Amino acid sequence: MVDLRARIHGAGATRGVNLVVMEFDGRAVADADGAVTTHLLDAVVHPGDRRAPGETDLALVPSGEGDDAPSAGYSAEQFRAIAEAAGGNVTDLVDAAGVVVGRAYGVRADLLVSDGRLVVNTKTVAATELPVSPDAEGRDIRMQISASMAAAREARARRIAGSDEKAVGTDSHRIYQGTAAIL
Repeated sequence: MVDLRARIHGAGATRGVNLVVMEFDGRAVADADGAVTTHLLDAVVHPGDRRAPGETDLALVPSGEGDDAPSAGYSAEQFRAIAEAAGGNVTDLVDAAGVVVGRAYGVRADLLVSDGRLVVNTKTVAATELPVSPDAEGRDIRMQISASMAAAREARARRIAGSDEKAVGTDSHRIYQGTAAIL
């Protein structure tokens, strides 16, 4: 789960956060009449947001929290607010076979804590300038998110390796192409 504490990102760390909100097909709860009452949405900090660098997990809800993980429930009205705020900043999410499995919406909003989870404050949701469309390299937004988190993990591994070198006082531990090696 993303760490948005003020001591890390400064005052207002949970305000005006650029987000990618992903809606996957079949991830909703309907009433007896078939009307969708709750959308189970996966929201992550956009990899282009100022808070993303250094974060090894950009999800608002941690993985492994029950069947909906890493999702949070949003009412039909809240989902509508997200979709309207995104405007044209929406892209289809496709699987490896090219089948559309959901949509990603780019928005900016304040975050709230609800039941121990960070959620999008849909009363503050607005458009963002950060796109959710494929980047110049052709990577979809999920690949961009993964690349941002991987870069943060690699940077953390280099920092830890550097700390080990200083603590031991030798040059015996180094990172070589992302793998710790004893020299």
